[in-house]
Amino acid sequence: ERNAIYENVIGRFRSLIEAGQLSVSIDRGRMVINLPQDILFPSGSATLNADGRGTLSEVGAVLTTIEDRRFQVEGHTDNVPISTARFPSNWELSAARALSVVNLLQNSGVPPERLSGAGYGEYQPVASNDDADGRRLNRRIEIVMLPNLDVISNALSD
Repeated sequence: ERNAIYENVIGRFRSLIEAGQLSVSIDRGRMVINLPQDILFPSGSATLNADGRGTLSEVGAVLTTIEDRRFQVEGHTDNVPISTARFPSNWELSAARALSVVNLLQNSGVPPERLSGAGYGEYQPVASNDDADGRRLNRRIEIVMLPNLDVISNALSD
């Protein structure tokens, strides 16, 4: 079933993948949708730009068709310090970005009880922060598909 969901998602996202707006992978048995920060947010901001809203609306439309799964939206940053009144650190920025995406996905029809958000700041890099390319890769939103534990619990109790 997991492979069927993965193949369906890849097919539905083909145009976004080919345009470089997202990628889909399997990490530790979980499907992960990776969206680069530069298509979603201006630098230092948690307000989605127009392109980001459009891309995430398409993502939300696909996620609404996947049953029995939860979606954790994870915000990640590079290690360049931020210190503003709104975002004293990368923790706040990454969490605020994740919540912006959660809200948009909910507004796109994904049931809120199947959504969660988390901010990881700079602490889960996928590349070195020593150069601009690595920092760009680390600034991202990941949407991780998780099993719906309520469905599993109900199945076990039957």
